[in-house]
Amino acid sequence: MTGVQEVLHYTAHMRSRPRFLMLSALLASSTLLSFASAQVGGLRAATLAQPALSTFKASGTVLTDASGATVTLTPKGAYLASADLRLPTADVVQAGTLLNALTGQDFAQGLSDFLKRPDVQAKLPQGLTVTADAFDLKLQQQADKALTLNISLHQLTGFRVVPSSRILGDASAPIVVRMYSDLQCPYCQKAELEAVPKVLKNLKTQKDVRFEFHQFPLESIHPNARPAAEAAACVEKQGKFWAFKDALFRRADWQSMANPGVIFQGVAMGVGVKLQQYRDCIADRGGKQSVDEGVAEANRLGVNATPSVYVNGYRVANPYDPASYQALIDFVRAK
Repeated sequence: MTGVQEVLHYTAHMRSRPRFLMLSALLASSTLLSFASAQVGGLRAATLAQPALSTFKASGTVLTDASGATVTLTPKGAYLASADLRLPTADVVQAGTLLNALTGQDFAQGLSDFLKRPDVQAKLPQGLTVTADAFDLKLQQQADKALTLNISLHQLTGFRVVPSSRILGDASAPIVVRMYSDLQCPYCQKAELEAVPKVLKNLKTQKDVRFEFHQFPLESIHPNARPAAEAAACVEKQGKFWAFKDALFRRADWQSMANPGVIFQGVAMGVGVKLQQYRDCIADRGGKQSVDEGVAEANRLGVNATPSVYVNGYRVANPYDPASYQALIDFVRAK
């Protein structure tokens, strides 16, 4: 994925103003264990079968071990909406082990390093919220020195409305798959060629889901991403966006060209646009505003990598695997 480094934000629950820290250490060593593994957002039954929970006894949705540590699961149908940990001795090792089990990622060492920071220790009695990868982690040290940790999926909100020309499916469908993409990004190309066709095929039978494409050219590292995005916006004015986008992703000859405009025009002609109308749009930079709006939205939301895909604001863990999309669609749909 094109993000140079992951960013963790933390803010105190009781705050006079937001504070943000770059805490790349927490994710620098984290690796995705398996999307199919038990985790918040996954199947609850798989969570209960986790080895890390084998010493816990269940009473309803509350799990307790001999030390008095508890894990309280909040269900969402057959899925796990969130989990609350309470560790009476603030055992960082146990906290890391349980965090790994409930997220499917290797956060243990990062959590230990994070909790040792003097500034973090000073805030713990008030409470901290950490956004780590696809999860929100709320940590607090209680008056009796117990450590509590809430784990839930991070959900973005405030998406802007995209035109129907960049929507596949029913524009009023309640479940929305939003892809933030850069036409020059090789990782986006991988997702487009390996996953998106299967995802779209699956969605044809799911009338409550729509798919949106959001322009997010990373101009600082992809010099042809902006002209490609503006060309796509000009083609979009003639209703040929999807065919143009697909055709560009199927080829790479334009990506290192000093002036790829001739390729864009050829592709546009190939998908059936009116040539003079397309040329006038390119000359007038008629696609600039649309692309600017996409970049502004991504920056406002804190999207920092392409491809970034969200299902109703929840980030798809693996944009190259169709099953990863469907897992979140099923989670959102569950009641």
